Amino acid sequence: MALINVLYPTPITALASFKLVGWGIFAGAFFMAWRAKRRFDVAETPVRPFTESTTVVEEGLFRFSRNPMYLAMMIGMGGFALAIGDGLPFMVVPAFFVLITTQFIVHEEQLMEARFGQVYLDYKSRVRRWL
Repeated sequence: MALINVLYPTPITALASFKLVGWGIFAGAFFMAWRAKRRFDVAETPVRPFTESTTVVEEGLFRFSRNPMYLAMMIGMGGFALAIGDGLPFMVVPAFFVLITTQFIVHEEQLMEARFGQVYLDYKSRVRRWL
C-alpha cells in the first residue's frame, strides 16, 4: 500500500485528523487480531492457514465472525490506507477480500467441515463468515 502511494501518488489527500483516525483504526485492528490469536493459543489449535485444527473456536470474537483475524487484517489495511492519506491504496482492500476468501477461507471451511462435521456446520449456520 505504501509502495502504491509512492509510485502512484494522487492529488487527493486526507486531512491530518483523518490520518490520525487511520492509525487508530490500524491499532484497533492489530489488537483485534491479537485477541483472536490468543483464543487459538488458549484452545491449543494452530493459527497457520491449512494446518489441521484441533477444535472449533467459538468464543470471543469468534462469536461474531468465523474469521476475525482475516477481518482484522482487512480493517487494518483500511486504517493504514487512511493513515497514508491517499485514496489509491484503498484499492488493495477489496483485492485482499477476494484473494483471502477464494484462496484461503473457502478451502479452510472445507477442511473444517471434513474434520468437525456437524459441529462446524452448526457453528457455520450461527456465525457469519465476515460479520
